[in-house]
Amino acid sequence: MESCIHLIRVGCCGHMSKRVSQSQFLEGLDIPMPSGDCYLVSVDEEVSIRVGLFESLRPSEKTKGTIVLSHGYAEYMEKYAETVTDFLNLGYRVAMIEWRSHGCSGGRSDIRRDVLHFKDFDKNISDLNIVMRDFIMQRFPPPFFGVSHSMGGQINLRTAVLHKGLFRSLALSAPMIGPKEHPFQLALLKIVTSINELFWLGHRPLKSAATDRASGRSSYNRVTMDDSRFERNERIVDRHPYVNIAFKSHSWSVGAVNAMQKTLRKSFLSRLDIPVFIGIAEDEKLVANQAIYKAIALSDYIEGKLYPDTRHELFMETDASRQVFLEDIDNHFMKASSV
Repeated sequence: MESCIHLIRVGCCGHMSKRVSQSQFLEGLDIPMPSGDCYLVSVDEEVSIRVGLFESLRPSEKTKGTIVLSHGYAEYMEKYAETVTDFLNLGYRVAMIEWRSHGCSGGRSDIRRDVLHFKDFDKNISDLNIVMRDFIMQRFPPPFFGVSHSMGGQINLRTAVLHKGLFRSLALSAPMIGPKEHPFQLALLKIVTSINELFWLGHRPLKSAATDRASGRSSYNRVTMDDSRFERNERIVDRHPYVNIAFKSHSWSVGAVNAMQKTLRKSFLSRLDIPVFIGIAEDEKLVANQAIYKAIALSDYIEGKLYPDTRHELFMETDASRQVFLEDIDNHFMKASSV
């Protein structure tokens, strides 16, 4: 199957004021998604966000709460099938959000589907707020715990500050909260992007050293110590090229940098009022660990832990490393629930 299947039955769910249609999970995976329901939730006139809902494996009275899980840049829901199952086994309900312009969610570029392009990065924050309040909170009970990776971590952190009352607590995997590039590189990127946008060329792809452009596959594994999980995720893209993102556009990249720079300010982080746990990869090549340590220093609500012998994708790490990370997240949420 080379395209996402969207069933066209449309209706209202509970107290939903937004249009909702049923969707499907991708098929033919090494690890299929656990039993659950898949939806497309409209967030504006043009874009619908794909959401997966998974009931806890425990009786309702023994369920710990609802985890709202979200992915990072260029990822998609099915990559986290194993992680969804892990949280279900830990006694949570899980709602998984697939960001706009990713996977089978709407908003892909009309010019090139494999280029992630939209200028207003903060649309992600609005999307999360709408999907949480109008859909997930109508279906699953509190408390709600946000779990997110990389780009998703930055979105979750900013949403927790800008939209109070959504989450009891957050757990972030290697969050993208500060640019790794040198300030000169960032200044040059902004200049080049401004010139491109003058000529309506902001959609032009920004080359990344992490990928082989001929195939859209990673040219080498910089994200996990576990080669088997890395190859498993590559096979998903091979079987479902429709979900692949090979590039980010100039305009999207500048929007992401601006969002990170807004996040990493004391005036912003001082408004955070829920506990946040951050998992930090030791061999990190994609996000700036120094930015994470700065965020920890700027807020009394943020704590972090460095995981030895790990790379960027902590949820895709070796069995031993990810087991420790999952246990730490569970302990963090149970501590937050007891306060």
